[in-house]
Amino acid sequence: MIPAVAQPPSKASADPLRLLAATAIFDGMSELELERLRPALRVRKFAKDSYLFREGDPGSHLYVVVQGEVKIVSVTESGAEIVFGVVGPGEVIGELSVFVEDGERSTDAVALVTTECLAIPKEAVVSFFLDHPKLLLRLVTSLAAFVRRKDAAVAEVAFLDIPGRVANKLLELAESKGVRDGEAVTIRVPLSQRTLAGMVGASRENVNRTLSRFKELGYITQSHGTITVLKPDELRRRGRSAV
Repeated sequence: MIPAVAQPPSKASADPLRLLAATAIFDGMSELELERLRPALRVRKFAKDSYLFREGDPGSHLYVVVQGEVKIVSVTESGAEIVFGVVGPGEVIGELSVFVEDGERSTDAVALVTTECLAIPKEAVVSFFLDHPKLLLRLVTSLAAFVRRKDAAVAEVAFLDIPGRVANKLLELAESKGVRDGEAVTIRVPLSQRTLAGMVGASRENVNRTLSRFKELGYITQSHGTITVLKPDELRRRGRSAV
């Protein structure tokens, strides 16, 4: 595990309070209201493939991604990855264990690229949220949405074949992480076959075969580790096909 270096917020980053105000869970808070968090804020930088935290670590900090991408993942006893999501700039990591007494991390968080985060200690976060009950309600809503996404993922594994699951995941990533150029949408997250396989509950070999088939059909292109969706309607149709 490569240790992160903690330091005061750098001038290279945008104003940290502005970053906090732009996140979903702090939305609606003014920079003046967030000012009390400033003394607790630290910037942490992580090299590619290093861990923000590991499963079983204490939930000591809430992280806000400033730049980079972080994979939220669990590793099975056999070494297979289960990828719950990829978190990018402006998104929050680790909120669940922060709000549980003696909470431990339930997953690993791994930097997919060089990543910079704002880290807020648990005590400062909990104190702030207790003084702003509407934020607690927003947090519950966010966690409920996460549970719904996990339920949907379980249903997909039960009712869709691997190409259908890959098609739906590519569409989801194109919508949430994509950059549009005309009709094409490039997924800006670096997606290895292992990461994509972990997202859809399949082997790398089967995912590779599926991507190759989608390229042959003209649904997608691949270049330098990025995937561009060319025919979303065709992927959508494929994603509705049951096993």
